[in-house]
Amino acid sequence: MILGLGKGEIKLVEPQVGWEDEFLKTQQEIHKATSIDVNRIEHIGSTSIKGIKAKPMIDVAIGVDDINNIPSHIFKSLQEISFYRLRVVLENEIVLAKFDNNETFDVKTHIIHMVDYQGGKWNDLISFRDKLNASQALREEYEKVKSSFIQHESGNMDDYTNYKEQFILGVLKA
Repeated sequence: MILGLGKGEIKLVEPQVGWEDEFLKTQQEIHKATSIDVNRIEHIGSTSIKGIKAKPMIDVAIGVDDINNIPSHIFKSLQEISFYRLRVVLENEIVLAKFDNNETFDVKTHIIHMVDYQGGKWNDLISFRDKLNASQALREEYEKVKSSFIQHESGNMDDYTNYKEQFILGVLKA
């Protein structure tokens, strides 16, 4: 199974059989470490969408009661299972990552998007995943958008994310 992206690397790979199993293993790890209910730990991102090329990283949404008041033991517990808080600043979201090597931190394999449970971001993340999984046409279109960036554009992960934004917003409004 292909899993992981180096710093500054943006690539898409064919769907991997092991991605879903890797998420399920990660979900149980997070649940055991933090006692966060499994229904608040969801597989999101392109690796959760059937049959499309994706960045080879497992994206996980964790729903918390209050994003602005997370007990410190949650972060300590996540760090004990090798998830480290990133210095990414996003509104109403905390981002953590797991790496293939905790000495060099050079290849990210998993990303946690911690958001308010059943809040706007949570609902958007789940809705987008579910709408794409329900529509082959949307999956194909999304894959084309992502592939177009890889083939014709240059830039960093922020540029890649911004490039996809109009498509994502259109799906969420539909």
